[in-house]
Amino acid sequence: MLTMEAITERRNTRKVVEQVMFRVKALYGLSSQSVSLPLSTNDSIDSGQVCITIDPEGDPGANIGVIDYSNSKLKVRYAVQAVFPGLHDLVTSGKHDPSLLFPVRVVATDDCTLTENLSGWHALGCLDFLPGSLWAGATGG
Repeated sequence: MLTMEAITERRNTRKVVEQVMFRVKALYGLSSQSVSLPLSTNDSIDSGQVCITIDPEGDPGANIGVIDYSNSKLKVRYAVQAVFPGLHDLVTSGKHDPSLLFPVRVVATDDCTLTENLSGWHALGCLDFLPGSLWAGATGG
């Protein structure tokens, strides 16, 4: 039974929090270099500088993360849109559908290891391309 004494005791008991959940918003980024993006097993394009931002059409529940201090781990998942000049070059070549100029929609998941002093992290990430994206259904290697 929950009594006033039990409520007071719970309020006065300090607990060490080992995990913290947070929301990701207002994320944006620019790549420092171009990357090679596959179109097929034999064809690829150079992206040019890639720009990403939170996907305004993405599921807000996808933009979350959890820091686990006791295990020095961080896991974050976020929905982004990416645009880059390589798509423009691809479409203006006349060989591909102009709808490819729409931003590429991706859900990114990063599993990270926190640095010893908790001032940064090392990430290993995975991208899931959403339906309609040029790379939807792609598998990594």
